[in-house]
Amino acid sequence: MRSLTECPTSSLEWWRQDATPLAFELRAEGGTFATLAFLDPEHILARVETAEGTWTLKHLGVMNPVVTLREEGGKVNLATFHPHTLRHGKLEFQDGAVFDWTWHHGMGPGGTFSDPEGLPLVRLHARTGRDLTSLPGIEHGDVDLNSEHSARFRHALLAAFGWYLILFDHLKERDAVAAETALRM
Repeated sequence: MRSLTECPTSSLEWWRQDATPLAFELRAEGGTFATLAFLDPEHILARVETAEGTWTLKHLGVMNPVVTLREEGGKVNLATFHPHTLRHGKLEFQDGAVFDWTWHHGMGPGGTFSDPEGLPLVRLHARTGRDLTSLPGIEHGDVDLNSEHSARFRHALLAAFGWYLILFDHLKERDAVAAETALRM
């Protein structure tokens, strides 16, 4: 696995793997820069691996939801995502770093992590299957990194965290539609 600090390009893609459980790889011409795999059938818990380490992401709560980030096997939250109005939110790291998440409403599934000054760092846009042989749901997504920002040591983790938020939102929306359809039948 390669670090994004060594990546010469600012455009990468998440690609769905033919694996169970649901898994994705963040790739560019230079190789693989991150992986994300759901660890449970409810798609609440996921493992993220980058060159910088391995973490777990977990969605907690319904009325006041949060998503936590921990080192794999750890007991301490290294970061917590708190959604607010329109599901935008803040990702706050234990070391004081803060990133704003903004959903791309009306443009399909996607969002952007920005620094506190509003500078976009990582943009994500999901794409669904394109043909009859594609797997259902989100098959891949585009990731654009801010090329002006040279310190990319957290960018792979931000790309994985944003991808988790997009996938979780998409899967929960799909489950709600399926439940409503079943009730109507």
